[in-house]
Amino acid sequence: MKQEEKNRKSREHILSYAFAEFTAQGYAGASVNALCAAGSISKGLLYHYYADKDALYLACVERCFQDLTAALASQLSAQTVTPDQYFDARLRYFGEHPQHQRLFCDAVVNAPERLHAAIAACRVPFDALNETLLTAILQKETLAEGISIPDAVRQLRVFEDCVSTYLKNAGPQDRQADLHNRLCRQTFHTMLYGLIART
Repeated sequence: MKQEEKNRKSREHILSYAFAEFTAQGYAGASVNALCAAGSISKGLLYHYYADKDALYLACVERCFQDLTAALASQLSAQTVTPDQYFDARLRYFGEHPQHQRLFCDAVVNAPERLHAAIAACRVPFDALNETLLTAILQKETLAEGISIPDAVRQLRVFEDCVSTYLKNAGPQDRQADLHNRLCRQTFHTMLYGLIART
């Protein structure tokens, strides 16, 4: 086996056990010792490929966002996407990949502040896809006077950040990933259509 292939397999082996550990315990509760024991991985090998727990966590977060972005891009078209199609695709993906859902929520809501900038870098392709899809959805609507599509996209991003902040400060029972997704869907609909039904 070529060294390059051996390195790839070693990285994947470590990453699969790290993914399981971080999704089960979150960043705060995850243990390098536990994942090494579960995967029969020596610490020397782990630290050969990943500098520390933070680097390992960020590799898992990056993989999570890559997989989610690829799945959404393959299912949704900017020409035809609707808000419900977007959130249905997202929830369907998370339903089929519960580890990804838990890691996504942990990264967005519970990650240490020192990792926020690195997590933001991991999610750049996901955010770009969201902006493309949101722009396509908004182009089909008549916006309020003085509100441009870029303004609306920025406001929707702010509202999603508010949902994440709310969940971060909520009790543990309110931090489930499915609640995060449900609140994001509700926030998006509220931004588009308001709280009060018009007759």
